Amino acid sequence: MKCLDFCKLGFLFVVSASLFSCSGSVNTNGDPHFDENGCLIKDSTEHKFVSVIPDRIKFYVEVSGSMNGFFRANMPTTFKTDVWQILKYYSAVVDSVTVLTNDGDGGQKIALSQFQGKMNTGAFVSSASTKVPVMLQNIIKDLGEGEVAVLISDMKYSPVGAAAPQVLLNQYSTDVSSILGNYGKAVSLIGATSEYIGRDGSSLCDESPYYFLVLGNPENVVEIRNGISTLLEENKNLIGNIDSGMDYGAPSYSFGIPENVYQMVEGEPAFCGYDPSLNDTCTIKLKVDLANYRWAITKKELFVQAFQCKALYGSEVKFGNVDFEIHNITNSKLERTAVAVVDLELCHMATDSEVIEWTLCLPNLDVSEFSDYLYAKDENDVSKTFSLENFIKGMFHGGVVNKSMMSNYILVSKKS
Repeated sequence: MKCLDFCKLGFLFVVSASLFSCSGSVNTNGDPHFDENGCLIKDSTEHKFVSVIPDRIKFYVEVSGSMNGFFRANMPTTFKTDVWQILKYYSAVVDSVTVLTNDGDGGQKIALSQFQGKMNTGAFVSSASTKVPVMLQNIIKDLGEGEVAVLISDMKYSPVGAAAPQVLLNQYSTDVSSILGNYGKAVSLIGATSEYIGRDGSSLCDESPYYFLVLGNPENVVEIRNGISTLLEENKNLIGNIDSGMDYGAPSYSFGIPENVYQMVEGEPAFCGYDPSLNDTCTIKLKVDLANYRWAITKKELFVQAFQCKALYGSEVKFGNVDFEIHNITNSKLERTAVAVVDLELCHMATDSEVIEWTLCLPNLDVSEFSDYLYAKDENDVSKTFSLENFIKGMFHGGVVNKSMMSNYILVSKKS
């Protein structure tokens, strides 16, 4: 039975090469990305990005005056709940927590078994100021190969008592950029919210922002970013995440069941048997794996802007319907799956075959998730994060950057 007969019956399915083969050369344009049989010619530099749990995680907690509302003695906050849950989840690769004191210049290691009690009873209430650049330098200096650092901080850079504090503040993004640029690895900023408790025990803000800053090799940072973000989202306290220093290669993908065409070999991006007499349009259901990217990409408006495709030989390709399949718990484990299912509609094919080139342009500098917490006019405003916009700018301007993603290719042929 031929492919056309199946289409007339209304059945849509993937056909194995062992059952069907396309006669002759399906790559009629001699496109260099495929051989004449329609098999993708893989670039020798191609790599598949896979997230990996690091050998060790070094947690650092900032202790400063602006953090006191999260640490208030004997007062419950979601900050304490979330931080302890995250530490316990990763306890297999965490043996202690370093408490940064003396304006971030020194650190005291506390065993994980003792940290909970000290955090709950107010042992970390302090009058020190927050000096993010100093903390960053000391954390990076202490970080070994295969290790990931996680700094828990409100990220309020306020150089109180320093010489020319306003000058330092104006130079903040440059300092951050230089430190991260010299480090040369990946960084992810994860935002969360918690109650902020005043000295009298009253809540000064129900959703005060604080952050987890993750540093290390890209594959390790992505793994930890997803784990922390998932726990925060499950507790409904996640703001979002922003990444820099990533090199993903090309997007990972798979395919669903196409229409008016069939997949030559399962796993190969090549389709044949397109019959314009039956229907001028054939549809490729492309499943784009988004689990490794910052979570904002799963917002439809941002994904539509990020997804780029074109036909190389004069046909028309349309971006059709898009749906998302997102799960933070997979197989009863803390494992994120996020897939965009995109209908690529190809029509008006000018030749006997066509190649669709597609990729993603990730929304690196989109800060819409963080917009409610930016541009604080006063460092004492606990509903926003003073100077956060300067830190985010420093993550990208002149420091480490996300490399542009490479393109993928899909062959569609009339041959059958």
